[in-house]
Amino acid sequence: MATQKPSNFTVIVTVDVKEDRRDEFFEVMKVDAVDSRNTELDPGCKRFDLVESRDTPNRFYFYEAYVDEAAAAEHKKTAHYDKWAKFKASGGATSEAVKAESVSVGDWALQANDSPTSQFTAGVIITIDIALDRVDEFLQVIGEDTRTTRTKLLEPGNLRVDILRSTENRSRFYFYEIFIDDETCANHKTTPHYDVWKQFKTSGGVTHQVTERIKSVMHWGFTSASTPVGCTEMPLLGFGLYKVGAVPPSASGAGSEPVAGGPEVCAKVVHDALTSAYTMFDCAEFYSNEAWVGDALKSAKTPRNCLYLISKVWNTTIYEGPDAVKKQVDKAIADLKCEYIDMMLVHWPVPGKHVAAYNALRECKAAGKVKEIGLSNYCIEDYEELRAAGAFGKDGEDKPRCNQIEVNPALFRKKTIDFFQKEGVHIQAYRGLMQGAAAWAACAPLQEVCKETGRPAAQVLGRFLVQQGISHVPKASAPERMLENRDLFTFELSKSQVERLSQVPTPEAIENFKKLYTKCIWRDTPEEGGAMLGSRTLD
Repeated sequence: MATQKPSNFTVIVTVDVKEDRRDEFFEVMKVDAVDSRNTELDPGCKRFDLVESRDTPNRFYFYEAYVDEAAAAEHKKTAHYDKWAKFKASGGATSEAVKAESVSVGDWALQANDSPTSQFTAGVIITIDIALDRVDEFLQVIGEDTRTTRTKLLEPGNLRVDILRSTENRSRFYFYEIFIDDETCANHKTTPHYDVWKQFKTSGGVTHQVTERIKSVMHWGFTSASTPVGCTEMPLLGFGLYKVGAVPPSASGAGSEPVAGGPEVCAKVVHDALTSAYTMFDCAEFYSNEAWVGDALKSAKTPRNCLYLISKVWNTTIYEGPDAVKKQVDKAIADLKCEYIDMMLVHWPVPGKHVAAYNALRECKAAGKVKEIGLSNYCIEDYEELRAAGAFGKDGEDKPRCNQIEVNPALFRKKTIDFFQKEGVHIQAYRGLMQGAAAWAACAPLQEVCKETGRPAAQVLGRFLVQQGISHVPKASAPERMLENRDLFTFELSKSQVERLSQVPTPEAIENFKKLYTKCIWRDTPEEGGAMLGSRTLD
């Protein structure tokens, strides 16, 4: 499987646009900048940011990252670059480019909201000349600064800090720093790691510095990294916590050491997920680890508004009744050590009980304990049962906002997905990565698309979901897998590729789903082993 090379050649272009041609410039950049992110049209281009100066009117910067200088040269042969070249030649703008190579620790910062659609209001491009006899010292100092800055736990509002070295003047460096807003930018200057850099600077290590404040411009034309779900803005990518540190007693593999490990394992996984830029966490009463997750989140000191927390009430609680459901919501908030839950779901539609459970969640929403409420594993008929019971509210204010179901090429229930999406109910996929490597190898369409895109199966599967507006909550224990799983917004699948992956489930897959659904609607209740009541839409 082909792997992508890291970015190691960067071009920073200063562009001064004629006042009366700004609108035309933006139209041109919708072609050039957007198509530069298309890996089929411009495979060597790793990043193309268009930012605007906050200090100089009508000044913009292109921040272009490539795998090497040859790839940058190839970019200038593309049809989308030609649009920009013609605009410039017509007198619409003047430009000056500098070439640099990355000296940052790692490849690129991957912080919260650092996606192609991200908008920021506070950033800087800094040009710095270092005293010739202190370059090595500078590299050591700045290496420590950027290494610490990239830890989201210490600086949640810091989106990027990239350090570049001029290829033409080896004592000249460039800082490309992005913050959510001016407040987080100012906060960066109060940190101990920034203080080390400040001491180096005041000691005479810097001979010249020019700082230009910037804000984002390029945010059109890309697949969004989040989607409106009710009153919330739900990330399209999250992190699943099933069997992280604990295995529920009735789960497959219960008691198996490799997937257990207790609070220490849970803390490490959550820490690694946060530092890998995951901000949405899929939790549940059934997972038996919410208190550990809460401890890990509290230790991280990540601001609550930077997190999106999902929880689910389990069958035992649903069966017990509405009061138990409301108590479980309180317990989830206490365990997760948060002021509220962003999305609270009914885990399974327990027959004869799930409507009352949902109505209890409506009360919790009204009390401000949860932002939105929804469903998990609901078939069309279960949803209609809620509607018939008047559970959506007089004006639809309590309509379910989400239905978390299994979605992948092996179980793509198109009729069900289409129904809920037309109803305005967001689909969130669990088991989006199927059952792992063996299932990937057995899925011919998946293997074909992986070969065509040069992407690993985990990324193709994730992209297959988010490109259709379906949020995705994969899990992983290794940080490198976490990073691989989240690289979904730098490429697209063709219509043909999506169609091939959206295959009709086999009769065997539908039958297996029917058995699982029938088992789980009664699971851990006094009526465990009961039959399905009535018919259900299974495809």
